[in-house]
Amino acid sequence: MASERMLTAAQVPAGGVDADAIDAIHLAAGRHDLIVFPEMANVPYFPVAPALHEWLADTLAGQDEESLFSPYRRLARRTGSYVVAGLCLPGPDLTRNAAVVFDRAGELLPGRGLLSGEAALSYDKTHLCNVRHYGSVFLEDQYFRAGPELVVWDLDFARMGVLICYDRHFPEAWSTLRANDVGIVAVPTASPAGTAPTFLAEMQAMTLQQSVYAVVANRAGPESLPGIWTTEYLGQSAVFGPDGSVLNVAGDGLFAQACAPYDTAALDSVRAAMGLATSRRPALYQI
Repeated sequence: MASERMLTAAQVPAGGVDADAIDAIHLAAGRHDLIVFPEMANVPYFPVAPALHEWLADTLAGQDEESLFSPYRRLARRTGSYVVAGLCLPGPDLTRNAAVVFDRAGELLPGRGLLSGEAALSYDKTHLCNVRHYGSVFLEDQYFRAGPELVVWDLDFARMGVLICYDRHFPEAWSTLRANDVGIVAVPTASPAGTAPTFLAEMQAMTLQQSVYAVVANRAGPESLPGIWTTEYLGQSAVFGPDGSVLNVAGDGLFAQACAPYDTAALDSVRAAMGLATSRRPALYQI
């Protein structure tokens, strides 16, 4: 169908992938219009201990933004696709848990901040994960500053929003993106194996409630940090349809993809059939 575009969640190994690994990624045959990578794909997920600042500084040494962006730029040009890269970026004080978007020519694509209305070159995670659950401890507020606003990007076939990992648990974030006419939500994540009971089901619920597509990219396999412990990451990167359907799942492979079509006509049909946007009663809700 002429209205179809291909959405791809790119699952990569835990521990962080370097430029050579990204350059070597072999995508499934056929068209790719949007490729989403996991949260902080360039480094191990380190906010599980309070005293890794020196280790982090050493890990990020020499990784300026342009060196981190280059392999994603090349991938975007090679595939003619938009690319969403979840990256840990150096900052003037705290590091940044961010996502950046490259257009089909590999250029950094500005989005629009929903509070400021101004151009935004990245989305910084707005809900920091400080959770002791799933067999892990998360201490993101010791390393990051929460982002100031949600951001949307206008692709040539859809409007897209980004929610990073813990952001996905907040229905208000999804409904705000939907209220701003988003058709796709990209979700870079670093979700451990303990999330397995609800990982897919939660995304089904969110995409059904908001009538949006979601592209959820996770890391997979074991990851060890110095003097801490080993975390097993779930994988199960997936693409979800606007009716809550699971369109494709990558499984637990270390380099794997989930690919599925985005269809504008199908999106419009689901929204008309469900009627969720027009049936809302904001006067009843206390948030």
